[in-house]
Amino acid sequence: HKNKLKMKFILFLFFPLILFCQQKEDWASTMKTAMNDIDNQDYVNAIKNLDASLKFSPNNPSSLYFKGYLQIIIGEKDKGCENLIEALYYNSNQSKKLYAEKCIDFDPKLNPEKFKSGKFTLQVLGDSQLYNFERKEDIQYETYSGQTYSGKINWLKNGDYTIIPSEKTKMMLGDIPSYVVRILKINGNEYLYEKIVENQVQFGKINKIEKLSSGTKFSLLTINSTKKHFSKKLLYYIIVKSY
Repeated sequence: HKNKLKMKFILFLFFPLILFCQQKEDWASTMKTAMNDIDNQDYVNAIKNLDASLKFSPNNPSSLYFKGYLQIIIGEKDKGCENLIEALYYNSNQSKKLYAEKCIDFDPKLNPEKFKSGKFTLQVLGDSQLYNFERKEDIQYETYSGQTYSGKINWLKNGDYTIIPSEKTKMMLGDIPSYVVRILKINGNEYLYEKIVENQVQFGKINKIEKLSSGTKFSLLTINSTKKHFSKKLLYYIIVKSY
């Protein structure tokens, strides 16, 4: 009886690990088949095998990247761009350049209403640093080293927006190039964005961390950064810095 209980305990403990390893092997096998299809320019079957690989690893950025790329090749651009957005969301570095080249005009047409006010963090894809800022109505606020910076958010259509620095901020930061931010994906209180400035594209995530109640006074947040090249203020970073 004790041996049976011990065996059940072992199975309970190790079965998830065994299942994970099997799924990993199944994913690798279907990916290998898909890569062979690509080598043979059989893109339709490659997509089918990529779909099979996604059943074993639904958010795998490599599977999503190749599926999106192939869909663009066979003329299914919108579907391809949607899968590249998913790949970007799950941190596919490969997808950054391809999306910028093939999908820069793709518009997911998302509703940004829930992100128009509150406290937020910003993280550029590929960078571990988090930046804090606040929005209330159509104004965005940041502080750094005792200085307050602000800009008016101009909400455009379908989740596009730009930030126009206040006159005081312009005096402190100097010339700032114009740019447009587009929301690519909304997941709960977080969105993936692309920012286009001077023919360069930056991707990042903005997460809403707290909703401001009416009448709340702004407790402007300080950016904690020890990196020398991040010594500029967040507004400058959001507007100018591109990767």
